[in-house]
Amino acid sequence: MWARFTTYLRREVAARPGMTQKAAREVLRVSFAKVAEYQKRGLVHFHAVIRLDGPHGSTQPPPPCATVGVLADAIRAAASRVCVTVESDAIGERELAWGEQLDVREIAAFGTDAELTDQAVAAYVAKYATKSADASGTLDRALFCRPCQGRGATLLPHGTQLPCTTCDGTGQARPLPRLAVARHVRQMIRTCWELGKLPEFADLKLWKWAHMLGFRGHFSTKSRRYSTTLGALRDARRAWRTEQARAHAGLPEHAPDSTLVVDYWAYLGTGYSPGAVLLAAAVWHRRELAWQFIAEGGC
Repeated sequence: MWARFTTYLRREVAARPGMTQKAAREVLRVSFAKVAEYQKRGLVHFHAVIRLDGPHGSTQPPPPCATVGVLADAIRAAASRVCVTVESDAIGERELAWGEQLDVREIAAFGTDAELTDQAVAAYVAKYATKSADASGTLDRALFCRPCQGRGATLLPHGTQLPCTTCDGTGQARPLPRLAVARHVRQMIRTCWELGKLPEFADLKLWKWAHMLGFRGHFSTKSRRYSTTLGALRDARRAWRTEQARAHAGLPEHAPDSTLVVDYWAYLGTGYSPGAVLLAAAVWHRRELAWQFIAEGGC
């Protein structure tokens, strides 16, 4: 739905001054950053910062025709056009659209004396990201058992299923009654888990996203030219951690184009030693006997 909204938004922005989409792309660009806020009732709504930039991003101003009024009207028109048709054997065909709560405001300043800066906008997005986590009280990691991938059993080479010893066959990393969440949230998690195990809802993989109450999207996304890229942030963090490790180890500074060798490898041999070969064969033989015993109905 958000992808369709952004598509319609670009069309509406181009239509306001009477331009084609190709002509609009040559003079302006629609940039955005959004965060998903999870409410206590289990529904998701988005807080988005939407901006009109020049054709190359935030480093260029938009044309004079790209006003706040044009953007606000385009947002309302695009939101009303979004309609996604879904079809399922369990619920039939349904049409999904945005709700009635659409609040479009100009971000002129944060408060009476607060200046509109990049840091202020980032704080606005971070506020609702953390508010979402506090309000819903959901889990911070997936609920399904990693060793068995939520199936509750591991599949042996010859096709026999062996109950998972990590989760005791439940498929859950943590039992639902022991989750440190509110009762209402626990019930929504249980509902997602149970619905996800039904064949008619298997494609939704609700069990995999039960910790997020079935919401499978990213909690935060942005357009490519809204701000810096994630790759640039990773490079900066990698450089900072490298410098931190160098200072901690007391190594001298080196030029950026040089190669710092901190260790070396020496060749010792290939494969198992004769003694290790015998041990590996014995372990494999015991496992084969155990699998055969289980396949024959042993316990």
